[in-house]
Amino acid sequence: MTPFYTSISKKMFASNEGWPVTDLIQYLFNGLVAGSIFAIAAVGISLLYSVLRLVNFAAGDFLTLGAFITYFFSVTLELNFILSIIISMLAGMAICWFLELVLWRNLRRNKAGTLALFLVATGVALMLRPIIQYIFGTETRRFNVDILKTYDFFGARIPQTQLIVLIFATISILLIALYMAKARVGKDMRAYANNPSLAAVSGINVDRVVMATWLISGALGSLAGVFQGLVQGQFNNAMGETLLLSFFAAVVLGTIGDAYGALVGGLLLGLFMELSQLDIFFGGVPSNYKPVVAFAALVLVLLFKPEGLFGYRSRKV
Repeated sequence: MTPFYTSISKKMFASNEGWPVTDLIQYLFNGLVAGSIFAIAAVGISLLYSVLRLVNFAAGDFLTLGAFITYFFSVTLELNFILSIIISMLAGMAICWFLELVLWRNLRRNKAGTLALFLVATGVALMLRPIIQYIFGTETRRFNVDILKTYDFFGARIPQTQLIVLIFATISILLIALYMAKARVGKDMRAYANNPSLAAVSGINVDRVVMATWLISGALGSLAGVFQGLVQGQFNNAMGETLLLSFFAAVVLGTIGDAYGALVGGLLLGLFMELSQLDIFFGGVPSNYKPVVAFAALVLVLLFKPEGLFGYRSRKV
């Protein structure tokens, strides 16, 4: 699905083709919005890999589920939109808590390997997709927000929904970084990711660290889903599935297992994808080929820096 903010942006500055600065501002803003969403989702994926060595292939489905739960409470039940987002995040956390207790903890105790965990995560994704489709259907949904209201910024037209998403996504990113750096659980996560055996014998509550990782991942996945549904203007049950590879690309770009790197990788990836549409890049890459641009940028970075942008010396969380 082509994001709504891409199509509306093209229409809005079509009359300003003679002023390339307008195009640059428009795509730069779009890139920051897309990148902030990628960053939030990529952090959740990176945290799980760093702490549990688990490639969460169900991350895209948690994103979709978060958008649909928010839609159900805000549109169907007509609750406050902010309250609906909070409920959606709590639901994502609850699902992750349940899966940790009944599934992942038992797999770790049975010494399941990385491949086994990956296959189970894939199975979880394959189960979630039909469940989401069965409960919410395949119809396209949209939130009850004004998607046409815009603001003029140096000739560019900035949709209100994009501006709101960028503000709250930025706040979320700063809170994530602050939590990982200052909170006790955040410090325990870093210690456990660096050396699980040493962390376990030094008094760190491993079960608390693992559970906190899952809860954070579930909340971030739901939040990213709401943000993506807002900027697209409409969404369906395939939204997360189509974005999953881009999330993994952001994780690899920023260095696998580094949450701070995932933040930077997500932001850079969003900027690459949107700025590639400028005319200076071979006449502009069509929006349908933006994922190709993302992976081309990823390949170029990995050719010169295979360990990712933050290298071997990067933090694990």
